[in-house]
Amino acid sequence: MADVSWTNETDSGLTESRGNNRLKFIAGGVVMIAAIAFLVFNAMSGNTQLYKTVEEFHNEQASLVGRDLRVAGWVLGDSIQFEQIDAMTSRLEFDIVDDYENPDLRLHIVAMNEPMPDLLQDKAQALVEGSAGADGVFMANSGGLMLKCPTRYEEMDPSGHPDGVPVDGS
Repeated sequence: MADVSWTNETDSGLTESRGNNRLKFIAGGVVMIAAIAFLVFNAMSGNTQLYKTVEEFHNEQASLVGRDLRVAGWVLGDSIQFEQIDAMTSRLEFDIVDDYENPDLRLHIVAMNEPMPDLLQDKAQALVEGSAGADGVFMANSGGLMLKCPTRYEEMDPSGHPDGVPVDGS
């Protein structure tokens, strides 16, 4: 009779295959984690928008040139200028300050091709999105001018409320 011997060659091949699969799985996981970390970091650093006051803007102006910002302040009414250059082009300019007691520390805002807002008046609160040039002029983005007029939001006298309903909710 023929001499038959059993060899288990497939087992050793299976062991190597399992090791390769595990290594591929770990490498794929590392690549995926690195890709996700890169995307999160890239999204956070590229789309962030700084919020600054006029004083903070002046203190950090050199590092803020060309960056997308939001700047808040109070409008100086005597600085408002609106010019309709032609049918399609307009130029709106005004200055904002943090404090009316210190009007020397101001930021000049320029908004191109924006309509003259009804709320743009002296002592209106302004929030402007845009970027600053090296010359210190802040160029507003299209649609980046938001205003709040303090005279429109006056506190109501509780005695004048209809039906005697308390204003404070009590």
